[in-house]
Amino acid sequence: MTLPAAGWFPDPQDTARLRWWDGRVWGDGTRPAPGVIAAPATPVVAVPSGPAFSVMADTLVADERTWAYGDRTQRFCVFAFLSVLAAVLSFVLNPWGVTSAAGVLLGIIALVHPGATERWRVVGQSIGASALVLAVATGAVALNAHLHLF
Repeated sequence: MTLPAAGWFPDPQDTARLRWWDGRVWGDGTRPAPGVIAAPATPVVAVPSGPAFSVMADTLVADERTWAYGDRTQRFCVFAFLSVLAAVLSFVLNPWGVTSAAGVLLGIIALVHPGATERWRVVGQSIGASALVLAVATGAVALNAHLHLF
């Protein structure tokens, strides 16, 4: 008995495809048979899973810190950073107390509106309070140097 030569032949398991015959055994490679139009993909219907309920739109408050919304934690507090910068500048260079005044103002803003969220809010407020203390102290020194109060 003679076997056919190597080549592409109709797949014995799927007539819409050709399978490679190496002359002795069927190979793993397949391809669509010529003239055969592939069947369109079957649409997939997405079914929601989980409880189905309705909530009034007026009372809906989305928690933006949940996993569904991603991590929205803001770690950096701009006003705390600027207040520390102004306080350090007032400590190093404070000719008329201007940088102390800027440090006090930015420290107050960092306390009231730190801009950070969650536990970073407390860190931003603490940094702003520390900068506020340093700015007030250097402002008092600058004020004493100009007015000789103490």
